[in-house]
Amino acid sequence: MKFKRVFLFFFSIILGIVAFILIFKKVGVGKVMQALALFTWWHFLLIILVGVLVIFFFLKKWKVIAQPFQYKTSWRKLLVAFLGGQVVSFVTPIMFVGGEGIKAMLLKEDDEQKSFVRTFGLIIIDRLAEGCAILILFFLGGLTLFFYKFFLLGAIMVFISLLVLIVVFLGLKATPFFLFLIKIFGFKKAFKDEEKTKEEINIIEDFLKFHRKLFVFDIIFSLIILILSIVQIYLILLFLGKAPSIFEVYSIRVATLIAGLVPTPASIGGFEGSIALIFSLLKMPVQTGLALALIMRGLQLIEVGFGIFVVFPYLATTIFPTIFKNKKIE
Repeated sequence: MKFKRVFLFFFSIILGIVAFILIFKKVGVGKVMQALALFTWWHFLLIILVGVLVIFFFLKKWKVIAQPFQYKTSWRKLLVAFLGGQVVSFVTPIMFVGGEGIKAMLLKEDDEQKSFVRTFGLIIIDRLAEGCAILILFFLGGLTLFFYKFFLLGAIMVFISLLVLIVVFLGLKATPFFLFLIKIFGFKKAFKDEEKTKEEINIIEDFLKFHRKLFVFDIIFSLIILILSIVQIYLILLFLGKAPSIFEVYSIRVATLIAGLVPTPASIGGFEGSIALIFSLLKMPVQTGLALALIMRGLQLIEVGFGIFVVFPYLATTIFPTIFKNKKIE
């Protein structure tokens, strides 16, 4: 099983790099560099500032949903957990899904009364809120499509978004789904007693039932993050000499969300391919799209580099000694 995972990991890296090279070769590296030449350092600094705001709202919403469970949520600890998750999620394909586990380990650290499973449940709550925010974005996008006379697609997006949101708010039976996630993500060894685990992960259903106001706040913050990411794309394109419409920016953001599902490290190849495809469909210059992709890659690398600098010294004095002593997560 380990050999299979290692093989898939390296195969996905090679596949992603090949796709990345072919995409840039087809469009022309010179054209991409020419589009990128319009982007200046002060443009990049402004984009980084928007990225800092995104991180702030990520940490803020974790503070909000952790309130009922009395977690130690200093800004420093939340930042370390966030960056740790981002680093692992960036370097591993989606089928490994290690980022959420690292977040749970780092949030649980120094909080011995909180179990790994319970902490992981808290992260799933946040993911549910992010999912609801994306559905709201799709709902708004569906309404927008009516103005562009894509009636059928708009109706489908509106219907599906509303249906899933209603299911979540009427009462999600999350326990079986959560147990499935634990097994798929490879965290089954994190608990010994499955019945006890079922009791602990009722945190999700209890939160949706008794703390809906906080859940709504989490959705609002997640929606703000999505809007800021759209603003970031708009500004980058503006600085590259292209003033996009709201529909164009929305479509590009949806493409980047879908690209995150590509099973290669950092979605390499798939991310660039998705952007190239959506720019082609929107009849926008593909070289501008790939310049956008490179700038977004630069932002990711800054975040991951900072994460490595902050997180690994922290892991060396906390999580790693526990692992090396063969202590199990309780």
